[in-house]
Amino acid sequence: MKIFVIFTGGTIGSSSNGEFISPNGKNKRLLLEMFKKEYGNNIEFEISEPYYALSENNTGKTIDHLIAAVYDAKKENYNGIIVTHGTDSLQYSAAALSYALGNSCKPVMLVSSNFVLTDESANGLPNFAAAVDFIENKYGNGVFVPYKNSDGKLYIHRASRLLQHSELADDIFSIKNKYYGSYNGDTFIKNPDFDEKEDEIKPFGKITLSEFSEDIKIFNAYVGNGYPQIDDNTKAVLVKTYHSGTICTDNDSFKKFAETIKNNKIPCYICGADNREIYESATVFADYGITVLPPAAFISQYIKLWISTENNIDFNKIFNNSLGGDLL
Repeated sequence: MKIFVIFTGGTIGSSSNGEFISPNGKNKRLLLEMFKKEYGNNIEFEISEPYYALSENNTGKTIDHLIAAVYDAKKENYNGIIVTHGTDSLQYSAAALSYALGNSCKPVMLVSSNFVLTDESANGLPNFAAAVDFIENKYGNGVFVPYKNSDGKLYIHRASRLLQHSELADDIFSIKNKYYGSYNGDTFIKNPDFDEKEDEIKPFGKITLSEFSEDIKIFNAYVGNGYPQIDDNTKAVLVKTYHSGTICTDNDSFKKFAETIKNNKIPCYICGADNREIYESATVFADYGITVLPPAAFISQYIKLWISTENNIDFNKIFNNSLGGDLL
């Protein structure tokens, strides 16, 4: 069996000198050596390194490089592809690859580690081993993230459904806990509650992004937080709500913001609302032409919108269409 491994840095590709953690290219060999020592040498690995950095320093350009590297690898006769990646921005690259590739490609697994590989607490090796096993046994197509949480259970997540990490925590979760499956020891178990639609639109392919998404204004609902200033370069606004799908609409800041986007015909999208009865505060969305997106992870919708605005894709025509399993 042949697996192509793309190394991009992150904690799984770093080492600690006792003062700080920094990328270390030698860790490519360390990860594969650890795997072969623990699990045998029956897998043929080929590797590449399109870039090497701590993942918090990733931008749209590193996403471009990653997608290009995966596309180059998928042309060859590999059983699957593994991308080693840092945890800080794992969700963003996972979503981008989901939209670039869709759900019908051979498995692409994004593997990370909560600590450097030489730390006894690190989950990087079991995450990598799960990725290999998943590919070898053909448990699914598309893009996935294997990750062992602090509960000792190793989960397989559909890559487009990842939530941002909680503060000061390493665990990774899927939205509404809709993970793809998990491992009980060496046995993979498909989650009976997992469901997803087939791709309803064509995967985006080898897209390109600018370094920063400066044309999209992001607003997170916080108590006392004013609404963003809209300028001539604003192409879209994406709002992350409170857990009940609400934001503060009973103040002058919102009204000024809402009237500005309505008068200037700037699309504004609400992410975080579920299919349930809405609160009074949300009834004004329609008055200002604000669009409520279908239930999905905020990061995936941000990436979907960013790709659309920079690649001549009409987001209004696709936001209701599932791609890479993103919509619940």
